[in-house]
Amino acid sequence: MPPELNEWVDRVFGPAIEPYQRLIGLDDAGRPGQAALQRLTKVFENPAILLEPYSDESLNRAFWDLSSGALHVLNDGTIEWASRHRLIQSFETLFRELFAVRCQPVLSHCSEVGSPINIACYMWWDFDCWTAAPEPLTRNPMDTAFLESMESILTIDHVACQESALHGLGHWHRAHGAAVEGIIDRFLKRERYLPARLRDYACSARCGCVQ
Repeated sequence: MPPELNEWVDRVFGPAIEPYQRLIGLDDAGRPGQAALQRLTKVFENPAILLEPYSDESLNRAFWDLSSGALHVLNDGTIEWASRHRLIQSFETLFRELFAVRCQPVLSHCSEVGSPINIACYMWWDFDCWTAAPEPLTRNPMDTAFLESMESILTIDHVACQESALHGLGHWHRAHGAAVEGIIDRFLKRERYLPARLRDYACSARCGCVQ
């Protein structure tokens, strides 16, 4: 890993001696921009290796910090769409290689307690850095990419990852009801032996009834 990337990853995902020092360290590291976009993409495409040294608690805190800073880069229209799209596509790898490995197989919407990283996994699509735009998907490549990412995450055989994607789809239903219903219908048809509470949650998400 290049030294500058190694330093950035450690500053963002590593523990700090005290919260104040962590905030100082994030002033530049957590700022959205082209450099942050490239670093986030590299990390999310290689999470099993680059994030392996850090605790679940540190990772959970870092994802929340990023949602208030660097991840807002996805809304920066001055950066070419291809680069932003690649970052969204990397979410599947992040879920498959990190969340599916580190998260406990519990359902957060049922208040089941898992690892600290379960919180970031469940709330991923509820972060303030992205919201659905109520316009046709034919003119909305970002929401199209988000929905495709959620559908790909539903293929991961881990209830926490599937619950996260359903949570996101439930929130996107108001803006893209038909697309969300189609994704969840395909999921339910494919996954015939889901735990009852996850199937019920999928049905709730299908009509936008999630918290």
